[in-house]
Amino acid sequence: MRRIRWVMALVVLTLPAEAIAQPAVAFTEPYRKWDIGGGIALRFGDNDAVVPAGAWTAEFGRYWTAHVKTSVSVMTAGQTTYAGDTFDSQSYTTREIFTRPAGFAATGTYQFLDNEFVQPYVTAGVRFASTSTSTMVSSARPPYSSLVFDSPYRIEARPLFGGGFKSYFGNGRAFMRSELLVAVGPGGTARAVLQIGAGVDF
Repeated sequence: MRRIRWVMALVVLTLPAEAIAQPAVAFTEPYRKWDIGGGIALRFGDNDAVVPAGAWTAEFGRYWTAHVKTSVSVMTAGQTTYAGDTFDSQSYTTREIFTRPAGFAATGTYQFLDNEFVQPYVTAGVRFASTSTSTMVSSARPPYSSLVFDSPYRIEARPLFGGGFKSYFGNGRAFMRSELLVAVGPGGTARAVLQIGAGVDF
């Protein structure tokens, strides 16, 4: 028995330091720096020229650490939004807002936990779209006539914030994602946006 102990001690002393330390780092992997995904977005609440009632989305993200990510997104946005009307004894005025087909967003995200099946996160950013206001003025007395004035297209922005969950499949790369956002419109009005999608880390 004493001889066996001496042999084991000699074997351990002759192993290189790197081999002895290897088990401590064998399962350490660098985080994947990119992700790409897509899905659908559904808005709840009043009409909004920048945030449509429904949209397809695509997102491309860059991880700067295992928890911090920035992303850019593109989504369908083309729509016509009723913006109200006014009238008096002389005329009747109606306003509509036309949004160009594509909208964009830039966001920053903090993802909690490490290598878990479900990873919660919080996110904040800004959504953009290009809009034009069309104003139609109609006379209220004969002879009846109408004039239409279209403003130049301009960029409108909506701050947004919220959170969600990113659920990974068995390979640790493909994921599903669900998040609830709040988009802040003119006058501080808030609109909830539910986004559901899938993607892959690489």
